[in-house]
Amino acid sequence: MAFYLKRFFANDPDFLVLNGVRLEADSDAAQVDHLIIHSHGLAIVESKSVHGKIQIKDDGQWIRWFNGNQSKGIPSPITQARLQQRFFRAVLGKASNNQDLFNKINFDVFVAISDSGVILWPQSGVVEGVCKADQIADRVIQRRDELSKASPTALLSQGNRAKIAAFLKAKHSPLVKQVPFLDKSDDTRPTASDQASSETAITPSALQCSHCHSRNMEVRYAYNYFGYCLDCEKNTSIKPVCPACGCAAKLRKAKQEFHVDCAACGQSTLYHANK
Repeated sequence: MAFYLKRFFANDPDFLVLNGVRLEADSDAAQVDHLIIHSHGLAIVESKSVHGKIQIKDDGQWIRWFNGNQSKGIPSPITQARLQQRFFRAVLGKASNNQDLFNKINFDVFVAISDSGVILWPQSGVVEGVCKADQIADRVIQRRDELSKASPTALLSQGNRAKIAAFLKAKHSPLVKQVPFLDKSDDTRPTASDQASSETAITPSALQCSHCHSRNMEVRYAYNYFGYCLDCEKNTSIKPVCPACGCAAKLRKAKQEFHVDCAACGQSTLYHANK
């Protein structure tokens, strides 16, 4: 999803895209997969990595089908995204001292189903805001155009869009602070500036499913440590490499945290934390 959004909007000054933003406020927290800021409002995109079929029932239930005939109920991503929308709307309104603006500004919700997934619609028909990942950008553009026709004057100037993005980046509070993870096939190395900015950069977990590309992962152990995908329920091998010097390293468990320990340079780096 991040790839599609970057391809569509990276060079479009009317859109700003943030990925994986997490905010904390009033002893509560919310994280969005993708947040789009444009001239006439904002949009949240909740990504669902699906290897198989997703069924949406008429009563609002969501069911994931896998391995042919096995099923499992999952929380409604539409409800999740709406709760995130309310949280972000309140935080932005309070920070701007203009809650009225953020109460009335358009704040759309979309659910993106991964390209490999199949959507089984309810008998009532297509559910608004739900589509395949490659369709999301077009839907967001279409929605912006509809709002622009109804009200040609931009509600959010380019400067205001930049201020909102800067505020969200500054307030981003990752649950576990991560640094880029390098395997042997990656010949890039973090620079001093990369390491200095890793505390504030909005980056996902280093562990990613090699099958469905989800980051909803756990580290598990059976003879060796491996990554287990909570979405497609498949395994991904882990080959620890020190992000500081690029040498082969070992993975060490400390309660729910997993660290990359390097014997060559003595560095120990947090790699992943199970939920």
